Amino acid sequence: MADFVDAYYKASRDFSGVAGALESAGFVNDVQVSIDAALEALKKEAERRANVGVDYVKGNIAEVWHAETLKVSAVVKGNDDIWANAVGNNKTGQDVAYGNSTTASHAELKYYKTAEDSARQLGNPVYSDSQKIVPTDQLEGVIAESQKQAARNQDIRPEVAAAYQDTADTVSDRIEVDGITSKPLSEGDAKSIASDFKRDGEIDPDAYGLNTESFIEWSDIFRESGSAALNAAAFSAALTAAPHVYRIVAQYVQSGQLDARLIREGAGQVLASSSGAGLRGGLAAVITGSCKAGLMGQSLKGISPTAVGMATAMALNSIENSWRYAQGQISGKELAFNSSRDAVALTMGGGGAVLGQMIIPVPVLGALLGNLVGSTLGAVGVSYANNKVLGICIESGWTFWGLVDQSYVVPEEVLKEAGFDLFARQLFKPEQFNIARFNLPFFQKNSLSFTVVRRGVISFNTVGYM
Repeated sequence: MADFVDAYYKASRDFSGVAGALESAGFVNDVQVSIDAALEALKKEAERRANVGVDYVKGNIAEVWHAETLKVSAVVKGNDDIWANAVGNNKTGQDVAYGNSTTASHAELKYYKTAEDSARQLGNPVYSDSQKIVPTDQLEGVIAESQKQAARNQDIRPEVAAAYQDTADTVSDRIEVDGITSKPLSEGDAKSIASDFKRDGEIDPDAYGLNTESFIEWSDIFRESGSAALNAAAFSAALTAAPHVYRIVAQYVQSGQLDARLIREGAGQVLASSSGAGLRGGLAAVITGSCKAGLMGQSLKGISPTAVGMATAMALNSIENSWRYAQGQISGKELAFNSSRDAVALTMGGGGAVLGQMIIPVPVLGALLGNLVGSTLGAVGVSYANNKVLGICIESGWTFWGLVDQSYVVPEEVLKEAGFDLFARQLFKPEQFNIARFNLPFFQKNSLSFTVVRRGVISFNTVGYM
């Protein structure tokens, strides 16, 4: 039972690596799903405009691009309050509708061949109430042309001058809501996307930055990893606290009093477990998120979150065990045993995670429960096998290839019982002067007795006389 309890507490801490990795992988997957939706929206718009030339379709493509990439950026930043749609109804100044739960705005896009042409189109006063969007490679030119036209029309057409000045002051190459922006698009890329769809019926998303590595930044990885660390720590704390709460309640029902010792013991173990779980979960989340997002290279995008979680927990456990060994808290054999036990437990935990997700097809939950059960059973199995090996070594004298010490030193108690005089410095005392007294000796017969010396485990992986 003690082996099971120890294995359970270790598993409740070590599973956090898998938990953090799965949560981070889920974040990247959500971003990818949003990107796929953007690609599908672009494809539908291109199909709808199949009979229109690319010089005209590029403007419609740009509308969908800014609406969809704004939504992708919102997913990346964890903001589900932002919405955007390419209206497509040709209403003046309403190419794209966007906003959050409390506000709604419209944007007007002009993707003409030159910055001068785009600026002149946006100089119409009817667009003054809309956010004006132009190709990113024309932005500076549009501002310069708008300022030029504002000065030119200042005296002869004040309303036109005001519209141009509004363009110069507010024009942008992206839509922005609450600090979250759409992805800028050049006139050339808009035309190229339209050409690709017309020619092939699809586009290469990587060629236009429609991939996770173009949207997700390191700050996003660290933000999500912090959240994963907190969640892992909370889940680990709950798992660790559950047995202690049960013992405290059972003790209270039996005695009618709360046991302060049990409360202190439980609180200490929960704090220790949750802090270690948070570290494992956060680190695994950073590694998984950066790899899955492509920030560490394309070759690592297919990495298994479960494998990362297991490897992270194993690495941190090895560091902890090595530190304890360096401090003299454990022996070399204990270090080797703990490392092998962790390897088996975490491997079985990984298999359990896969099986658990198949049995319980609830995102993350099935994998976490499977990992917890697998890790616990793996650690218990290693301890059980080790006990069986020690039993064989006791009977046979086998050292199990040097992993078990065979001690043949006879305990002092046995030597004393056999009649040997043992010198013990702590028992040496000077004799005191006493008056001699006459005592009658009593006759006692000697009796013959035997004591069987038994061998057993006297310390960690050490067999000797008990």
